[in-house]
Amino acid sequence: MFTQLTEQFTTAMKSLNNTDQFTAVMKPFNTLVELNTKTVEQLINQQSALMTTIMNDSAAQTKALSAQKDLAAAIESQKAFTEALQAKVTASAKETYDVVTKTSEEVTNLVKDSIANATSKTKDTMAKATSAAK
Repeated sequence: MFTQLTEQFTTAMKSLNNTDQFTAVMKPFNTLVELNTKTVEQLINQQSALMTTIMNDSAAQTKALSAQKDLAAAIESQKAFTEALQAKVTASAKETYDVVTKTSEEVTNLVKDSIANATSKTKDTMAKATSAAK
């Protein structure tokens, strides 16, 4: 019986040379790489957009402040700028959190599906091995 299991395992390993089966085995890994790549791209784009906005807004604020003649108006302008900047940074942080949370959920589902698939295939293989051994 042990010899049969060893032979079946060897046959199963040799069958991974089949391109279709190898592709099927690697699919979860490839999906994970795609998810990570997509997430990193989204985060880079979000942070790049935020930094561009901050730089443009800061330049505009500097120009506006240099034109101010009244100290009270300058302080009020700076206060409004700071509040708007805080709102933008907060919104960006929320977007980043949402992207990371969504990716985390997708990875969790991918792992669950992969484990369920592997468990199912293992049960099928064991059932076939048990049937063949009898």
